[in-house]
Amino acid sequence: MDHARRQAHFTTPQLLTIYNWGLAAGWTLVIATLLIFNYHHEMSQAAETARTQARSNFQRDLVYRHWNAASGAVYVPVCDRIQPNPYLSGIPERDVITTSGRHLTLVNPSYMSRLVFELASDSFGVKGHITSLTPLRPQNRPDDWERGALLAFERGSEEESTVVRMAGGSYLRLMKPLKTERACLRCHEKQGCRLGGVRGGLSVAVPMTPLWNIAKKTYQVNAASFLLLWGLGMAGIHFGAGRLRLAIAERDLAQRSLIETNRDLSFRSGELAAANRDLDAFCSTVSHDLRSPLTAVSGYCQLLKESLGEKGEEARAYTDVILASTAKMEGLITSLLRFARIARNELVPADVDLTAIAADMAAELRAREPQRQAVFVIADGLTARGDAGLLRVVLQNLMENAWKYSGLCPEARIEVGLERREDGPFFFVRDNGIGFDEAEAARVFEAFRRLENALQFEGTGIGLATVKRIIERHGGRIDCKAKPGYGATFYFSLP
Repeated sequence: MDHARRQAHFTTPQLLTIYNWGLAAGWTLVIATLLIFNYHHEMSQAAETARTQARSNFQRDLVYRHWNAASGAVYVPVCDRIQPNPYLSGIPERDVITTSGRHLTLVNPSYMSRLVFELASDSFGVKGHITSLTPLRPQNRPDDWERGALLAFERGSEEESTVVRMAGGSYLRLMKPLKTERACLRCHEKQGCRLGGVRGGLSVAVPMTPLWNIAKKTYQVNAASFLLLWGLGMAGIHFGAGRLRLAIAERDLAQRSLIETNRDLSFRSGELAAANRDLDAFCSTVSHDLRSPLTAVSGYCQLLKESLGEKGEEARAYTDVILASTAKMEGLITSLLRFARIARNELVPADVDLTAIAADMAAELRAREPQRQAVFVIADGLTARGDAGLLRVVLQNLMENAWKYSGLCPEARIEVGLERREDGPFFFVRDNGIGFDEAEAARVFEAFRRLENALQFEGTGIGLATVKRIIERHGGRIDCKAKPGYGATFYFSLP
């Protein structure tokens, strides 16, 4: 609730700006995290590469030592760099003179390792050191890091390695134990070494600077890629935020338009309600105030006609005209009231038997003019779902029109049926009357609109407008086809 209330103080653009900056900060944090992770990964990979090199150097040195030990040591010429090993003075034939007079001295595995380490350090910067906790040679004493590794070997460790600072920079130091072999007992048995025991260790130090330089270059390439990705992401966030602002602006504009439309609709709804009230008042006036005088006129005309006797033939003719006019006006008023009330009456849906309604209308039309020759063709089983009273009005108007406009035919033919078209099933009422031009088909459904060829027939011009309004209230459609002199067909569908 508190969060919702706090959000309520911000407008939508302000919230969007906050979310935009938050998303940008989150994206920046992700890229920064990836950069840090990648940096540590590259550095750790450099250390792992150095560790692999150190293991390789250790294995190489170990192979040299095994070869030397298996050969019973080797003799090399004495020079400034290689002098007789004082720690081998007790070994017979430590020094020999060749037949040519050259002085050779015995080089055991440990001595050879020291010579190789010196050469590797001078050539490649890789340092090596052979040591133990009880060295014979003072130069082989372990430093603090090596002492810790040797103690770890006595506890069962097989390898110790780490990156440390040494003279000349940072190095990856790796040390593995050297175990006493049978060939080693020749020199180390007097120290108490036993076969298979740890007598010391071989330490290798690989310089990290070259590897770190490579790792930094790789990291710089990766960092450039990450920064490009960050820039693309920020551009995407900015572009997305811009599109979202535009969408919000369009939505707000649509909402304002909708509010104005609703306000206008409310105003027009009020006007419509007032118009409906006026229409109801008008209908009541038409029903009462206009019909009452018509009823009086009709009644008095009837009385006058009956009181004239045999000598009032001409007056009776006048009264017949007046009675016919009042009847016509009565019919017009009834049609107007029916048309006005169709849109307001509530529909009462039911299953309606259209065949029965059409048959009733056919019988009624025959009774009106029994002398006319007419054929009615009504399909069986015509049923629909709708308001029974209004659907009766539909068939009544359509069949009365068909009856009226086929009055000039020697034999009228009126059909009521169902036709299945591409756009669905449609009920139809067809006649063989005067027809009309299909170009005027849309006009026949307009209220008070009568076509020129229909003016010779009596009518109010409201019947087809009433039919159209009833069908549309049911959610259906209505149309027609016709041809002058060949009749007309009116189609209507019901959902």
